[in-house]
Formats: sequence, structure tokens, C-alpha cells
Amino acid sequence: MNEQAMVTDALNSINASLKSLSDMIVQTENHELRQTLQQMRNEAETCQYELYTIAKSKNYYQPAQQATQDEIMTVKNFVNQTGDSMMGSQAGQQQGQQAGQQGQAQSQAQSQAQGMQMR
Repeated sequence: MNEQAMVTDALNSINASLKSLSDMIVQTENHELRQTLQQMRNEAETCQYELYTIAKSKNYYQPAQQATQDEIMTVKNFVNQTGDSMMGSQAGQQQGQQAGQQGQAQSQAQSQAQGMQMR
């Protein structure tokens, strides 16, 4: 296996690991584990960038053409709109969960009251 193939393979492997780490981070509730995974992701990103820089300097990798200002603004607007709608749906979900919890608490209180009346 030549050097270019090894560098490309290593970059692909690191990129796959970065995706896996990101998936794990967003699904982890344990704060300490989350911090550890974030640290691992940060280290992998640093390694990936260093390897990318080497690959680019040796002409093993040709980056895509740089985006125009219009393309950048289009992506920023899309991300902002998507983020706003996601925040709105999360707020709606939280309100629904709170209403459900209140309903359960009321139902439990009624059941307890009925149980006391029967005694």
C-alpha cells in the first residue's frame, strides 16, 4: 500500500470516527461521559486536520472550490431557519410533556383521594 492510499484510508477512518463520536455525544445523558466523548472528538478533529494538511501539501487531496458569498449566505439562512423551527418544536414538546406530567399528577391525586374515601 502506498503512502497516498494510507493517508486517504486514515482520513476516511478518522472521519467515520468523528461521525460516531458526534452521534454518541448527542445521545449521552451522563455529564462525565459526555465530556470525555467531546474531548475525544476534539482530539480526533485536530488529528484529522493535521492529516488533511499533510495530504493537501503532498497533492494527495484537492479541496473543493471555495464557496461564494451567496452560497455561504444561503447555507447560513437555511441553518438559521432550521434551528428556529427545531427550537420551536422542542418548546412544543416540552410543553406537551409538562401538560402530560400535570395530568398524571392530578390523576394520581384523584386516585389517592378516592382510596381514602373508601376507607
